[in-house]
Amino acid sequence: MRTTEELRRAICSAPDPALLGDDAFTPPDSTFYLCNLLEQRGWLVKDAIRACYLERSYGYQLFNGTRAPTRTFLLRLALAVDLGEEETQRLLTRCGRPVLYPRSRFDAAVLYGLSHHLTLEETDELLLSLGEPGLL
Repeated sequence: MRTTEELRRAICSAPDPALLGDDAFTPPDSTFYLCNLLEQRGWLVKDAIRACYLERSYGYQLFNGTRAPTRTFLLRLALAVDLGEEETQRLLTRCGRPVLYPRSRFDAAVLYGLSHHLTLEETDELLLSLGEPGLL
């Protein structure tokens, strides 16, 4: 699979639009994206499952593609691996979930947690103190 930058260069230098029919335009599935994210951070799947407080078999199903990741799981993961706002928005988009919306108190609290490098547990406490559903 070509990187996005390689694909961009190929598109810009292509003599005709035949390249646009290529299967390279299918976005990678969430399993690939999640595993790649963990690999970049030096995490193992078992570490992410533990850090996100998931039941073991359910966690492995999320990472092997048997189950689609929920928005709550993705937010837990983002906080656990200390993603920034932009990376979290990209994660949500790639996995087909709504991005964080600042006018939602729940989403605003998560954004605050991400921006201030709060842990998953600290962000969960913040949500509960605001009367919002927690992440855990």
